[in-house]
Amino acid sequence: MGGTGDVMIVVFTGRRPSGPKGPFPETAVPWLKERLERLFAGLRPRLAVGSAAAGTDLLAAAAALRAGANIDLLLTEDADAFVAASVADKGSGWAGAFHDLAESPGVRLRSLAGASADDDGFRAVNRALLDHARANLQAVDTPGHEPEELVLVAVTAGRREGEDHTESLADSAERLGHLVLRLDPSARKENAPTAFVAMPYGRKRDATRELRLFEANETWNRVLVPVLLDSGYRPIRTDLESGLETIDARMLHSINTADLFVADLATLNPNVLWELGVRHAWRPSGTLLMAPRWVTPPFDLGHATVKRYERGMRRISDRQAVAGIRMLRPALRASKRGTDSPVWAVFPLLEPVRLPSDHDAALINRLTHHTEEISLAADLHDAERLAGITAQVQEEELPDSSRRALLEQIGLALVTLGCLEKGRILLAPLAEADISFARVRMQQRYAFTLIHRPGTPAERLAYLKDAEDRLQRLDALHPDSSETWGLLGSAAKRAFELALGLGEKSALYHLDRAVDAYRSGMAADPGDHYPGVNALALLRVRGQHFGGGAGDVAEAESVLPVVRFAVERRQIGPRDTWEHASLAELALHWYLLTGATEGPPAEALRHYTFAVHSADGAAISSMRRQLELLLAAGDPPAVLEPLLSIMSAPRERGSS
Repeated sequence: MGGTGDVMIVVFTGRRPSGPKGPFPETAVPWLKERLERLFAGLRPRLAVGSAAAGTDLLAAAAALRAGANIDLLLTEDADAFVAASVADKGSGWAGAFHDLAESPGVRLRSLAGASADDDGFRAVNRALLDHARANLQAVDTPGHEPEELVLVAVTAGRREGEDHTESLADSAERLGHLVLRLDPSARKENAPTAFVAMPYGRKRDATRELRLFEANETWNRVLVPVLLDSGYRPIRTDLESGLETIDARMLHSINTADLFVADLATLNPNVLWELGVRHAWRPSGTLLMAPRWVTPPFDLGHATVKRYERGMRRISDRQAVAGIRMLRPALRASKRGTDSPVWAVFPLLEPVRLPSDHDAALINRLTHHTEEISLAADLHDAERLAGITAQVQEEELPDSSRRALLEQIGLALVTLGCLEKGRILLAPLAEADISFARVRMQQRYAFTLIHRPGTPAERLAYLKDAEDRLQRLDALHPDSSETWGLLGSAAKRAFELALGLGEKSALYHLDRAVDAYRSGMAADPGDHYPGVNALALLRVRGQHFGGGAGDVAEAESVLPVVRFAVERRQIGPRDTWEHASLAELALHWYLLTGATEGPPAEALRHYTFAVHSADGAAISSMRRQLELLLAAGDPPAVLEPLLSIMSAPRERGSS
């Protein structure tokens, strides 16, 4: 089943920059840098091990650091001698990159005694890299946990004449059974064959698995991006919602012209099936189908070859990621041979469709570049990079619809990263312009930023009113969304919190509205535990402290097992922050429903500890705020204060 965290170790090795006519010219650095960033963002290693020579080593180490890994760098000699021999000779920029990296938190330098910058020294470093990485692998025998994986990333275009230390290290890793991913340093982005991926993205309800939540991006980041880069492709997918003319044109051109079309049938997403049908009608070959093991393809695809991969609903473990990459490699090579379209199998004399060039190819390429950059920055949690892309998009000459679509994608990414005010500023004019409320996700996320917008009590109440008005309009046009009702409940709960703090009589009015909204959210989707947890909490609070009496308490008691089932039916690992936070709060409410007032329940302590260990600052703040609200509403300090103290405990680097 799904893994319990990302504990992979990655070893990196590769070429140093060459002259303009060599295999790794400086002009190839940007594309290699982007590929390494994408690769490490997907692999998510806890530790990366390599040397620190100019070129591959420094680019890979920087990419791993941005992805949250700790870095161990092994040098042939002391740092100054190493820089002189293996870094500075390629230019001052590389020397500066070395020193910046060496001074970064989480980076450790280690010099090998007696090793110099010659063949003997390089052999010694190779042995030390693998030995050091393998010595850090943790064999885990706890049920539900898996042993760590070691992956080697080799930046090489193939074996060179004479002794080739990069290829020798790759050979050694493969003999030991480790996955080796290769990137060609001479490749150019503009010349790379494209792989268009049709798949669900983000968090989706899976109709094939009782509407349980499915994290689609895990397949993209952990399996598809690594294997496609390893196979020499430029991976492309369309994250934007359809309905914008230029974006639709870009997608259709990509479906038509991509060297490889990959369709992930996870959740049997109708958009994916439509795009697959278009590809099958237009092209006889170059299409690859894949699906999680539990998906049964539609009848019309019954005779098509579907590559099956293992994963959990929420995560792909390191073992599953490596297995998926190994499984897809030969399938990618085979996709270039023979007819794989069922349409062309029946009508072999068809002619491939050539789309008219009604749209500016240069514009389509720019849009593709921007969406790739936005996706990468979001994967790297790089808000500063998103700000830079925003400036580019705002300054470029683009059709208004394209600019709006890109800014929407950036705004949504910023909100996801917790940069709520920056996201709000970008989304505000887009939300105002969307008078038909057609952009459901964007309107929901914009309302979310309003709910969390800081200000004076009067200002905050105005923001909350704006959010509620928008969400009620959204519900009228797109009813029965647990997300919309959950946000309405959140807005009313914030108003309750404000009124409670100010001692206003309107507190009960806001509490009643919050309970009703969360109830509606739970009814709209019983599998979504967020409105359920909050409905339970506020029913109990109203019943025990605000005159709701036995009726509210009884309803809270009846809701609790339903919500617990919704949480526990998921595959929960140590890093599933909100599942652990929900289980902690459920344990707390069960305890308080019994009338207990002394000390917190052990189950709540345990799950809050797990939740805090994997949470970022925003998540911890949210958990703390909920407990503080319960405290302000009248719950016993002896129960809540020990739980609040967990929220203040220091955490290790990389725990979020």
